[in-house]
Amino acid sequence: MTPLKFPLIGVTISFIIGIIFQEYVAFSLLFLFYGIIISAILFGFAWYKNHNAQIQNTSFGFITYLLSAILGMFTYFVHVDKNAANHYSKQTFETTNAIKGIIQTALKPNERYVKYVLEINGFNTKIASGKILLYVPKQSKIVLHSGTEISLNESIYPIPKAYNPYQFDYANYLEKQNIGYQIYLNNSPIKIIKQHQNFNYYIEKLRNALSDSFAIHHFDVKTKAIIDALLLGQRVAIDKATITDYSNAGVIHILAISGLHISILYFFLVFLLKPLRSFRFGKEIELVLVLLVLWLFALLTGLPASVTRAVTLFSFMSIGTYFNQSKAIYNAMATSALLILLFSPNAIFDIGFQLSYAAVLSIVLFQPFYKKFHITQNKIALYFIDMMAVSMAAQIGVLPLSLYYFNQMPLLFLLANLVIIPLSSFVLIYGIILLGLNFILPEFAVYLGKVLKLSITIMNDYIHWIAQFKQGIISNISFSALMVLTLYLVLIALIFWMYSKKNQQISYVLLALFCFQLSYLAVKWNENESSELIIFNEKQTLIGIKTKNKLMAYTDAPSSHYATVQHYVRGTFSDSLAVFPMQNVLVYNQKRILIIDSIGIYQTRLKPDIVLLIQNPKINLDRLIKTKKPKVIIADKSNYKNSIKHWEATCRKAKIPFHAIAEKGFYRLK
Repeated sequence: MTPLKFPLIGVTISFIIGIIFQEYVAFSLLFLFYGIIISAILFGFAWYKNHNAQIQNTSFGFITYLLSAILGMFTYFVHVDKNAANHYSKQTFETTNAIKGIIQTALKPNERYVKYVLEINGFNTKIASGKILLYVPKQSKIVLHSGTEISLNESIYPIPKAYNPYQFDYANYLEKQNIGYQIYLNNSPIKIIKQHQNFNYYIEKLRNALSDSFAIHHFDVKTKAIIDALLLGQRVAIDKATITDYSNAGVIHILAISGLHISILYFFLVFLLKPLRSFRFGKEIELVLVLLVLWLFALLTGLPASVTRAVTLFSFMSIGTYFNQSKAIYNAMATSALLILLFSPNAIFDIGFQLSYAAVLSIVLFQPFYKKFHITQNKIALYFIDMMAVSMAAQIGVLPLSLYYFNQMPLLFLLANLVIIPLSSFVLIYGIILLGLNFILPEFAVYLGKVLKLSITIMNDYIHWIAQFKQGIISNISFSALMVLTLYLVLIALIFWMYSKKNQQISYVLLALFCFQLSYLAVKWNENESSELIIFNEKQTLIGIKTKNKLMAYTDAPSSHYATVQHYVRGTFSDSLAVFPMQNVLVYNQKRILIIDSIGIYQTRLKPDIVLLIQNPKINLDRLIKTKKPKVIIADKSNYKNSIKHWEATCRKAKIPFHAIAEKGFYRLK
């Protein structure tokens, strides 16, 4: 358990710290270059002095971790696309831009558009690089494939930040994928230049062929969507109701190919190939076949991050087992994480990456204690006991992250996993076998396909039944990043106590619990001491005034804003909420806010500091500015776009700040 036994863990952690540090500090390339040279020289000198020593001294370890951290910073810098000299964002954007690029991949579509990631290679007659999000209207019937080179003339828009406070920030998520701008295909046609038969093209073609092979079964849309998700890693066709059910039941990970699915495939392969060990070179053949099948499966899914990290991890586990180093799981995890981050340092900010490694590490750490729950020798009973123990261990490991990212805690996950894990395991293995039969014996495959359909139907119905228990999930939990760190401190102290078997070590657990309580009180106190006014980015006007731990919401359509208000209440740790109808005048922090609605009447002697325009009022804004002399004018999302543009021009002429919420996002007044 001591770090000296697992040196790669320290190197990997230092590398991760370097990535995170570079994200927030953003050192220049020159600074990082000098940092690498100096730390490399120090490392070489320290290694020369200590390479014969049985135990490396502290200074050597410090220099090693320093070098690893700086390499992490440099790796992150190199992999940020906008740091490239020819990145398209460094060029001047015109009203309409001539863009040329290659389709990289398709994303999950929304109700109106199909979304693609476009890798740009030409921008306004200049060579350029970088990724951009392309929206193609569904009604256009245009279908693009990976490797298709296209050209178009369109406007470019920045991806808007989070619509409202404490909501999922899609712009920040895409920024971590090196995507900062978007194009809506509305005014110009797409010109297809050529189809590049690159890696992505062949993978998409193969994946589509495998998916289309299930057409002979005539599965319904819901069943086919689950098959594509479990076997090919494609979730684009899964409906919202199914995703909600799996999320509320605490088994949303079933729908995304991850460590669970790769582990199922891995242990099935080990079981299937075990007889080879009795032959000469059997262990070598087994290792090669396991690695080959795992990476072939990863290729078929398009090498998404979740599959890549899981296959990498189990590949190192296979190699460790071959060399009789199966206990070196910690080094295997550290090595796989380091390898992934070398090629994709942005992965450290991916929720799936964090959850995956937290779950696997928790399972491994708690594994020595599973046998204490073996109250019977019955193999079937032991299977279910171990399954529940593994599920519980994984849930404990991801609990802090789940509370932070999803703000909910499913209580019936054990009941759900008890059925879903063995059933999904069967669906995965049976589906892969059926996939092969679709090409070899299609008539026989159609007959066997009925079993697959029945299994998926049972799985969906069972999850839907679990999700119906509203008391089975605690939602809208307020949780901060500081609380995540201190809760993991509690788990580390708990594991340390369990391994040490010394009662006096319980003091560390109690101290960690005290730190967790302090972190909650600190966050709660900080939020409750602050006050602010928020004009939300909603189609129907919503204004919130937070005074310490109380929130007052002003709106004429409270039912339309339930989710937005709940997000805000949760994020600010507020204790009470009161909803009032919209007012014409509000006062906050000695600042007067005049609200002008569709009637356009504002006959008042009030000299406002802020004017808020809502519901597209018919007013002479120039006259209002001259008579009322406001300091700021705001237009919320309930106004027409043309009116907002006209008001913006008027304010620019009068040299008064203008905030269009539909464009700039919510407005906050402290």
